[in-house]
Amino acid sequence: MIASKFTALAIAAGLVLGTSGCGLMSPIDSRIEYAPADGTQVDLETLKLRNFMYLTDGTVSAIAGSVVNPGLESKTLKISYTDAAVNEIKVVTISVNAGQKLDLGFNGTRALAINLGGSAGGVVNITVSEGMSEEVMNVPVLDNTFDFYQPIIDSLKLVEPSAQ
Repeated sequence: MIASKFTALAIAAGLVLGTSGCGLMSPIDSRIEYAPADGTQVDLETLKLRNFMYLTDGTVSAIAGSVVNPGLESKTLKISYTDAAVNEIKVVTISVNAGQKLDLGFNGTRALAINLGGSAGGVVNITVSEGMSEEVMNVPVLDNTFDFYQPIIDSLKLVEPSAQ
């Protein structure tokens, strides 16, 4: 009788300890950095680029995303890219005030009209820099498959190219 109680207690303890190990050994998902949107993100010296994506309808296209400056001084963002129409490297310069979040294509603002080529489902590259910090961003190419991108794509027909 004592042996069967001891066996039952040992089995119960083994089950409790065996099933609780998953929580003990697995990483905490909320501490893993990821882009919680369709676009991509990168942190430069001070500037933080969020949800960058390349939107196209096959004829017109642009970069959309947000640039955040949490610093106490104005910063300058440079976006370098190869223009697919003329195969030339072009640079767009954007000033971001201290404490400002600058939207490109979101919240009623204009997207950055540039021609990177690429088709929906692909990835294009741009180089972003601030001061001495420079990163290559792999930006997803999206179209109007999702309804919430339709207003941005519709506004592209009204936008002039951003770089000379």
